[in-house]
Amino acid sequence: MERRVEIIVDAQKMNAFLVFHPQEGDNRGPQKSEVEEAIHAQNIRFGIKEEKITAFLSAYIPDVPYLFARGVPSESCQDADIVFNFDLDQLKVFCSGKLAHTDKNLYRNFIVKKGALIAKKIPPVEGKAGTDVFGSEVHPKVPKDKSLVIYKGKNTALIDSDLRLVSEGEGILQLDGERINVDTILFVHGNADVGIGNIEFEGSVIIEGMVMPGMVIKAREDIKVSDIVEGATLIAGRDIEIEAGVKGRSKAFISAGRDVKVKFVENAELEAKRDIIIANAVVNSTVRSKRDVIAVGEPGGIIGGSVSAGHVVEANEIGSDMNLKTSVEVGIDPDMRQRAALLRSQISLNMDNLNKLTQIVKKLRELRNALGDKFPSEKIEYLVKSINAINNLNAETPGLQSELEDIEGKISDSSIGSKIIARKVMKPGTEVAIRDRKFYATKAYEKVMLVLEEGEIRLGGYRPDGS
Repeated sequence: MERRVEIIVDAQKMNAFLVFHPQEGDNRGPQKSEVEEAIHAQNIRFGIKEEKITAFLSAYIPDVPYLFARGVPSESCQDADIVFNFDLDQLKVFCSGKLAHTDKNLYRNFIVKKGALIAKKIPPVEGKAGTDVFGSEVHPKVPKDKSLVIYKGKNTALIDSDLRLVSEGEGILQLDGERINVDTILFVHGNADVGIGNIEFEGSVIIEGMVMPGMVIKAREDIKVSDIVEGATLIAGRDIEIEAGVKGRSKAFISAGRDVKVKFVENAELEAKRDIIIANAVVNSTVRSKRDVIAVGEPGGIIGGSVSAGHVVEANEIGSDMNLKTSVEVGIDPDMRQRAALLRSQISLNMDNLNKLTQIVKKLRELRNALGDKFPSEKIEYLVKSINAINNLNAETPGLQSELEDIEGKISDSSIGSKIIARKVMKPGTEVAIRDRKFYATKAYEKVMLVLEEGEIRLGGYRPDGS
């Protein structure tokens, strides 16, 4: 005999339904015994709701499924994820070098400090098992794992059980395939202009173009420019190399912690802690180096302006045919000279103040002796302040004098071997100083070398072999 009560289970085995099929000639509704028999026959064992069965028996609709059992679905797992601390798509655009003019300063988004977070991993989360209406366990999907290892590039480190990728130093993010490097070199593809903005970088900066007027480029390490620097400021902790030249407009300032190498210089200010090497010429500029200033190529001239070096100034031609004042100085470290001048000024000011304060104190004491108890209280306060100022100046000045003597000794020692060389000619009107001695060229001197001997500037012939 065909069953009057049927059980239907959905494909996921999460829901079971009762269906009553009336039989011809049998006007009875579904019986509980029929329901129990069907449940047993179908092996429904989990999630049975007795109240649902009761409701079905009293309010069934023929041939319409009625839910009476429900399983517990598994809870979904959570795949591992990698979260970047920057916009990865923007970094790809930046590294491609294909930037719109309005995006040229995008590099700022990718400069990182030591220990900066680059990316982090969110670990996978296991799902929770469920149970179907047959009482069987429903296993959740196994979560997918991901690793930060594939992103670890140069100057990066994995920490916190490989859950965080951080920078090992200061620099700029660069992509190498999937790997993320922290590069110590910032490349500017094209001109450094207002679109790029001023640059301050902890590594080196390479500019594949010009540096436009008014720009400021600072690097802890090196700066290299492939074209002209025009009316801009460049400051590097190590070397500066400008493959073209500097058109200063009397606004350019170039400062290197080691060496400067440049093709030509016009109307600019240059300084270096070691050497300044000029390929062609330096015109109407202020140039300072702790060691040497050398114009190595053609015309190899120093024309107008002032050039000072701790050891050697060497050029083919020194001086100007156009009445441009040209001053050349060697034998004094520019920094020491500046410090010595500052110390002399401060010592002189201290001595003047001491003399003035001494006279003030003398007159106040005379007045106090004359007035006795009637000496005004504000004058007493002024007297005390003046005496304290004298004591402070007496304590400070000997230290300044000692430092000045030390610097003057170093200046004297550093002038040994200092020289100025004009390989071809030193022109009339050129002013020369070696340490504290001066010389003024009243005529042209060909192939000349100037040195300090026995406290005086001596002129001698110059030969390329150095003899």
